[in-house]
Amino acid sequence: MFSHRYSYLFAGLLGGYSFLNIYVLDGDRLYAVELDVLPLLIIILSLTFLVWGINQLVQNRVQKNFKQVHPLVIQLSFSMLAVAGLAFFSAEITGMILQGPFSFSLQNFLLTLAFTSRINLFLNSINGIYFFQKKYKEKELEMERVKSLTSEAKLESINSQLNPHFFFNNLSALSVLIHTDVLRADRYLLKLSEVYRYILKNRGNELVSLQEELNFLEHYLELLSIRFEDALRFKMNIKESCRTKFIPPAVLQLLVENVVKHNYFTPKMPLEISLICDEKYLRISNLKQPKPAVEPTSGIGLQNISQRYQFLNLDIRVIDQPEFFTVELPLIHEEEITFSRR
Repeated sequence: MFSHRYSYLFAGLLGGYSFLNIYVLDGDRLYAVELDVLPLLIIILSLTFLVWGINQLVQNRVQKNFKQVHPLVIQLSFSMLAVAGLAFFSAEITGMILQGPFSFSLQNFLLTLAFTSRINLFLNSINGIYFFQKKYKEKELEMERVKSLTSEAKLESINSQLNPHFFFNNLSALSVLIHTDVLRADRYLLKLSEVYRYILKNRGNELVSLQEELNFLEHYLELLSIRFEDALRFKMNIKESCRTKFIPPAVLQLLVENVVKHNYFTPKMPLEISLICDEKYLRISNLKQPKPAVEPTSGIGLQNISQRYQFLNLDIRVIDQPEFFTVELPLIHEEEITFSRR
């Protein structure tokens, strides 16, 4: 506080207030004789500035030598000792200059000590408030920083699940193609590299535009068409107004992959997947064609999507009906991107 850019202005205002307080209350009569206004003003302003300077010196020079002791204790202790010395020399110098009834006496010393101590205690009280307020703000900023780092680490952990999950699923499919159709396997590998490039590019992103995600989905659907040929049918009905909204990256790919994994389909009995949207939700649904034998599942797909939306303070909706399975994803408007994390 004592090194504030307006510190001497504050000291001057405090000295002016003290002068008016003493003058109006006629406190100068405590010296047993009246003192002219100008000498009284000079004395009070000088003492106030000196008390302020003492505290500034203690804060800037003394405190750093006693780091193991609380700075407010150092500030008050050293300033009180210095103020006592100031009161003594002030009474001595005043007596030498004014002489007569203002010559040095115990009464004048005690009055000067009382005034300077009162100013010092007031300044240290304000400094204590300033100190704790500053520490509180620093603590808040530190907590926000830690919270932000924790959130980023959490998001990175969630996103990191995508790479091995996607990679190993498609490697197994590629392995099958290599043994059955080398040309299809070659096309599959090229398209896989394009799809994986998108995942790596957006790994650290919280959101992408729906249009960008739809472009990526088209590449992924081409990948699936190489693998399953005509066994998958995809219908899309997306309004133009929806395409500028945002969703987490690669969620559509995860949902389509989830549908493919849990349903049975062939070119003679194709699986239909539909994607539609309104102003608030993007809905992906499929006619349920369960596989005869249920494959073991890690649950990473839907769980990952749910966690990423929870990170945005939003929830997905899963509607599991006897004939249809639907997942509704909230669409995020551009003005909602600056969200508050949990």
